Amino acid sequence: MQATVSLNKKLSVRKVPSQARSREMVEEILAATRRLMMRPGGLRLSMITTNHIAKAAGISVGSLYQYFPNKETIVFELYKRMLEQVSSVLEEFKTEKYLSLPRTAFFNKFNRAMKNAEDDAGFVIEMLRAMQNSPELIAADKHHAELIASEMAWFMRHYGSRWPLRKLERLALHIYYINYGTWLYREHAKPAYREVLGWEISALNFMIAKCFDDEPATTKA
Repeated sequence: MQATVSLNKKLSVRKVPSQARSREMVEEILAATRRLMMRPGGLRLSMITTNHIAKAAGISVGSLYQYFPNKETIVFELYKRMLEQVSSVLEEFKTEKYLSLPRTAFFNKFNRAMKNAEDDAGFVIEMLRAMQNSPELIAADKHHAELIASEMAWFMRHYGSRWPLRKLERLALHIYYINYGTWLYREHAKPAYREVLGWEISALNFMIAKCFDDEPATTKA
């Protein structure tokens, strides 16, 4: 818990906008940062400064600093927007509507919903690159990965896996990082979305099915 509190302090905004005009300014700062990250032939985020962002947003850098103490905090806000979509899927699938489905149907729907919740592959790649330049952002990403793995392990246990919980969490974390590779593939090959979506879901379903193999319940963690 202490590590999470410390992390949040380092990446916290200076203040939350309360008026419509200030909320619009914050949204434009975030949008401008995203545009700069995605600009063809543009600077990598490691080379983009708060001055660049303020100029792209059409505001003074002083106005930017009213809400964001540094560039990393802006990136973290964009990152949290990405996570909100994933979190909403996790909450939705904890309901009786989905948990009462047969196992294969549940995970097929769950994996499809998780893939649909992902942001544009190009932006995800730029975000991951940007995060590697900040220890705080790296820690935030790892923390998120562990939370997702914990939720997925719970679903596996709900559907009868006899693996120890820690092993289920490791499998789920392995699946989470395999998904990084799909983003890299999409950015490289730029395949038709429907084509690659089917491949990705098949791969995820295959990996999840491993924990339902007839393995003895005494398997060590």
